[in-house]
Amino acid sequence: MAPSIPSATLNTGTKIPILGYGSGTAWYAAPDAPLDRRLVDALVTAQKLGYRHLDCAETYNNEREMGVAIKEGGVPREELFVTTKLWPSVKDPKGTFARSLERLQTDYIDLYLLHCPFFNEESHGTTVAKVWAEIEEIHASGKARDIGVSNFNVEQLQELLKTAKVVPATNQIELHPYCYDVELEKFCKERGIVLTSYGPLSPIVRFAGGPLDPVLEKIAERYGKSQAQVLLKWGTQKGFVLATTTSKEERMKEFLDLEGWSLTDEEIGEIDTVGLTHHKRAYWPKEYGEK
Repeated sequence: MAPSIPSATLNTGTKIPILGYGSGTAWYAAPDAPLDRRLVDALVTAQKLGYRHLDCAETYNNEREMGVAIKEGGVPREELFVTTKLWPSVKDPKGTFARSLERLQTDYIDLYLLHCPFFNEESHGTTVAKVWAEIEEIHASGKARDIGVSNFNVEQLQELLKTAKVVPATNQIELHPYCYDVELEKFCKERGIVLTSYGPLSPIVRFAGGPLDPVLEKIAERYGKSQAQVLLKWGTQKGFVLATTTSKEERMKEFLDLEGWSLTDEEIGEIDTVGLTHHKRAYWPKEYGEK
């Protein structure tokens, strides 16, 4: 029997599974690439194992694979929570959204995100405020049941909220102990914006050899779990939604094994403290003004 994944509640009252299967990173494809059967099969396997939150994006060029996997997975559409994102075609949000629906072979998107705030009139012929207003219209149509943003910091959210009629339901960001913005967490919590973490395993996948290694190893050994499970548990206990990925079925199962055990406040505090001493960002460092 597939495990039941707990849910978080968005500011609209919608339930979102706290663990999602993402199709970014290793699954990026060229716009004219043939259908990636490996990704379709991985997405079908993820559904078989119990994943119900599936995450993709226009810029990954694999919404088509997601659509095929939704059809082949055998899970009723209403039981799935499908997220996709707008970028780079921000000049035409409604047209881009319609094409996403077509590729995904669905009548609606559960969560539609503005993938980034890194554009303006000069670079893309539009502004974040204008694009968000069109996303709000898509939301009002019912075809995007919830809307949110991705890769926004506090300043960018403050600017968006000056004109927004709908407060973003989520902000999907790179979020792990080495890339943990406490101010942003506080800002979003105060406004009911759920933080979604992408790259939650980066400390052991991309930044191995840092000061967290012995901490994670010690905690993992204490519970008889993997370091990946400790990182995922850290995120879920802090109230984050997590989007991670793997092509391996055993790893998918491992990521789902988060019930029946918990980290102590002291362990979470130690991970926080050590992680904050060693800032590392894998995505968008130039846009954030980092090396």
